[in-house]
Amino acid sequence: MCAYRRPDFHVYTCAYRHKSYRRIGQNPNHQYTTAAAHRALIEFELMSSTPPPAGNSFPSTEFNFGADFGDFGGDFGASFDFGADFGALFDNFGDFFGGSVTSDFEVGSFGSSYDDMSDRSGHSRRQRRRRRRRRSNRLFRVESVKHSSWYRNFTAPGETRDLTHELSSSDRFGEFRHYFRMPLSKVEELTDKLITRGYVRLPRTRFRQAEFRERTELLVMASLYLLGTGAAFRSCRSLCSICTSEVRKFFYVFLDAIVDMKDEYVYMPRNITELNHVSGCYGEVGLPGCCGSVDVVHVKWANCPAGDFNRAKGKETFPSLGFECITDFNRRVLSIYGPHFGSRNDMDIVKTDEYVHRIRSKRLFRNAQWLCYHPNGNVRQENGMYLICDNGYLRWPTTICPFTRTSISSPEGYFSTNIESVRKDVECTFGIIKKRWRILNNGFFQRDIEKCEKIFVTCCCLNNFMLDLMEQTNVRVGRGSPMGDDGIWLSGPRDVEPEETDRLLSTQFDQRRNLLVNHLHMFRLKGNISGMN
Repeated sequence: MCAYRRPDFHVYTCAYRHKSYRRIGQNPNHQYTTAAAHRALIEFELMSSTPPPAGNSFPSTEFNFGADFGDFGGDFGASFDFGADFGALFDNFGDFFGGSVTSDFEVGSFGSSYDDMSDRSGHSRRQRRRRRRRRSNRLFRVESVKHSSWYRNFTAPGETRDLTHELSSSDRFGEFRHYFRMPLSKVEELTDKLITRGYVRLPRTRFRQAEFRERTELLVMASLYLLGTGAAFRSCRSLCSICTSEVRKFFYVFLDAIVDMKDEYVYMPRNITELNHVSGCYGEVGLPGCCGSVDVVHVKWANCPAGDFNRAKGKETFPSLGFECITDFNRRVLSIYGPHFGSRNDMDIVKTDEYVHRIRSKRLFRNAQWLCYHPNGNVRQENGMYLICDNGYLRWPTTICPFTRTSISSPEGYFSTNIESVRKDVECTFGIIKKRWRILNNGFFQRDIEKCEKIFVTCCCLNNFMLDLMEQTNVRVGRGSPMGDDGIWLSGPRDVEPEETDRLLSTQFDQRRNLLVNHLHMFRLKGNISGMN
């Protein structure tokens, strides 16, 4: 039930039976009333007034205040005397508090008494709660790489690093070369290239920034360790104090960086000077005009998807990926074409190899001149460079292969033995790459064929990156001199000649091969032609 109050109704009263006062209305005399007196006035108003009409609308007639409260003073005048003296009525509060009570409060005295009471009680003042220490976001503390095994044993500044430089440069069978396949100077060179070219970003935290150089160097060493040993990512954490996930991420960043720098390490001769340097090495062993050896290497694909298993399984009994490479006399990789499924043979791959096509069509190789002996002993000039290969390739004038079913004592047999001996360069290059980078020897454990390609290209780039460190000796077993059937054929002699695909190319092939046979015969008698380069 809601109380109804007239808009012009104001009540001002007071009561001194309660200490807390409540003000009602607006009176210039500032009179106060207690909550109990207010409730009594509301009850009186409800009994003496009529309820509001329906719809909460006020009646149109005006209320007569005097008619409704005419006998107000007769019934309540004794209890509510508005003329009473307020100062006299509040004098009795002194007996209740044990002393005189004044209306003026002294702030200082009140505060001091409150403090005294708080000190006496000991618990009235609220104790401040101790703030709990915030728990760290990491479940473990990041360990510094300066505590790692590789850093303490190989790359720590001072005597340790100087000793590593000396041992890794002089002893290729030492501990550092065993793990990382290259001296520390090459590791530093790779690290500088990755940092200066922006492949490794500067970290945001100060803790990582203080160890940025050391951490990047250890990550490069971890990538080389994975390529050189074929180990798992998990094995690097205890050696370099870097988590497995970070090593895995950087490994693929390292592959992308080396693939981007591929043109700096793997390239065909770009001018006549480089071409003469490559062909001059072959001219000294009786093959003038040759600019490289070509062959296809197959790498095991251990994690081959089931859908690619049949077409990736070729002459080997396991799935593999093939890469056609051209190498020079000094075991430098000149080109990489692949990957191809293992079921494709050399004849099929060479048809689409752009690098082989470039030797036949590009002006630098097509118009290159070289000197050779005529059957009558005179010197003649020929145009066009070529590659040496095995009998698995097409009979093109740009791909010269040995004879089949010939006697070793004949000029053709001698030529075949010589070209097979020189062609071992490409096979030796494949063997060096596979044994140095064991990840190729063990097989690809990546299912993505693009990642497999990047791994192979990276290994070839690193092989060329380290060519200046290879030992140069004057002893070349089986190179440049025919040895007959020496029992160390790497791919084995082929008795089946490939089918002729083009009569014109086959004719040119026979003419060039016969020319080289006659040249080799006169080369044995007269020696190398002066100024052949």
